[in-house]
Amino acid sequence: MLYALAGVDCIDVAADGAVVAAARRGLDDAVWIAGHLSDRKAPRWNNHSLRSHAPWLMVSLNDSEDPHFRKAYFDVGHCPSDCDRPCASICPTAAIQFQAVNCGGVVENLCYGCGRCIAVCPIKTIEARPHLASPTAFPTTQLSQIDAVEIHTQTGHQSQFEQLWRQLQPWMPYLKLVSISCPDHDQVVPYLRDLCTLMAPLGVPLIWQTDGRPMSGDLGKGTTHAAIRLAQKILAAGLPGYVQPAGGTNGYTVSKLTELGLINNSLSASHLSNCQSSELPSSLALRLDPEDLGSIHDRIAGIAYGSYARSQVMPLLDAIDHELQPWLGNASLNQFPNGQWVSPRSQAAAFDAADAPWRRLDESALGQGLALSQGLVNQLKSA
Repeated sequence: MLYALAGVDCIDVAADGAVVAAARRGLDDAVWIAGHLSDRKAPRWNNHSLRSHAPWLMVSLNDSEDPHFRKAYFDVGHCPSDCDRPCASICPTAAIQFQAVNCGGVVENLCYGCGRCIAVCPIKTIEARPHLASPTAFPTTQLSQIDAVEIHTQTGHQSQFEQLWRQLQPWMPYLKLVSISCPDHDQVVPYLRDLCTLMAPLGVPLIWQTDGRPMSGDLGKGTTHAAIRLAQKILAAGLPGYVQPAGGTNGYTVSKLTELGLINNSLSASHLSNCQSSELPSSLALRLDPEDLGSIHDRIAGIAYGSYARSQVMPLLDAIDHELQPWLGNASLNQFPNGQWVSPRSQAAAFDAADAPWRRLDESALGQGLALSQGLVNQLKSA
């Protein structure tokens, strides 16, 4: 919801029916809130066209084992009673919780597989359990809710990719964009050329997402370098499609790209349509018209922000949820004494509009979250 309001063009989530439904609700909430923000005179919120062009919703799949498709696991019974529990302190989403001695572990729906806990465990008892996100496991009744797909692959996996691509054919009538995420390798360019041949003909725009250092953007300034180096390699190869850095991207990425001359300053809002693990937004991307390809073949066409985008707003989510509950809360929490159910937005009329968080952005958690998310997006949107 926050990043949609900030102006991103694509939201990437897990290929899970419940996650997609939750993301769609978030986008719907963004459209509703945007209608109230547009009534304000503050120009920073007046340029949203969410009511006509919501962000595209992308789902991620993998053709083989991939760090984005794993969960940490350990048996808390093996943990020494005197352990300092560095795993809990380093977890960016508080997914590792200890209620008492021999009681606790990994909260699965909070873990997005970054692997930081594995590296710091003093007794090496934490493991990563991979899973395969298959198109066949996604409910076909929800295909109309998705706009794009991102496929995580790696060099040498032609046969696995081909198998996944065949399974994806029922999705193709619904897709507006295909993104391929691949880490660096000395044979990565020939491999991506093979994928071009395999996917041809492709009737929608194609993005090469250069996964430099997965899920590390919130660790420090230097993590963006690997993503940019790989982006430079793919740009130099002249592959058909667009290139966007990912994996390690953060608040320094745009300035570094600008320094290297890799930002196309001629791109404007007219080129973009407002449509960045997995229970939270994991990838934010730009969407461009295919006819612009010839003019931007030597520039990056967008940036995918994952863990860094998540880290910016996560401390505020509980407070924002509390502020918006009277207007956007679950229907189960909005039952009048007479037993009649009402939608949260209908019930909002019973609350003082002056107390709405969008009416006091300077002092609300919603306002803080919007400022943080828009501060990240505007680095590229206004480049």
